[in-house]
Amino acid sequence: MSNMRFNLLSFILFAILLMSYISGCGSASDYEEEREESSEKKETKESVTETEKGNIILSTAKVEQNNEMYSPDVDSTYLYWLDNELIVLNGSTKCNIFALNVLYKAGFKTPEVNALSRDLHDTSNFKDILPVIGINEIKDARRGDIIAWSYHVIIFESLVKIRNEEFALGYWAGTRQENNDDNIKNNVCHGKYKLNGDYVVRRPEK
Repeated sequence: MSNMRFNLLSFILFAILLMSYISGCGSASDYEEEREESSEKKETKESVTETEKGNIILSTAKVEQNNEMYSPDVDSTYLYWLDNELIVLNGSTKCNIFALNVLYKAGFKTPEVNALSRDLHDTSNFKDILPVIGINEIKDARRGDIIAWSYHVIIFESLVKIRNEEFALGYWAGTRQENNDDNIKNNVCHGKYKLNGDYVVRRPEK
């Protein structure tokens, strides 16, 4: 009888150990691998999201390029982000208006004022909605970022290097080149802009 009890207890103990093994109690290294895979998936998802944001801004800029109100021949310009406020510029540059109209139409945060180029260049302004991610430094810029000088604003697409000089491929309103119905329409250019002087890189926020 004692042998039967011993055999029964041994069988139960063996069954418990077997069930624990089958239920997936793996080693610490298995858990580390799972954590690493989860982390990689999260990073990929975040980078895809940032790419998508940039694509939305750039595709909006491409459509907005067809709007005739950015032409210097048209004095009346609407500020979408300020309830379509109408202003008259008398031939003045519209680069800041184009950039902020694009951000607004793309669903991104915009200032509560008519922010000029010099306002966007001033790093003490708009830190909550357009955080500064680079000063005279382009390495951290992403698609859809805003690059502002005290006199100009462009929407960044990618970095282009020509003979050791850096250019930003992007969109901006206000160019000296003639409309060609290709990359230049209504005085809005999709092209290369030289990265020199004192500039600030800002990241639009949803």
